[in-house]
Amino acid sequence: MTNAAAIGYMIRAAKQAGLDHDIIKVLEALMNEQMDFHTEEEAEQTYRNF
Repeated sequence: MTNAAAIGYMIRAAKQAGLDHDIIKVLEALMNEQMDFHTEEEAEQTYRNF
């Protein structure tokens, strides 16, 4: 999956949850930061441990 696709899923879910545009933009920036500094394996482990 590309970073753009992952962020697209997040945007769709955030809109469905009723989050406003400004919060979604913050989440987008934070996701980009996380994807720059952590591997997919680390992200999967975080998901499994959540």
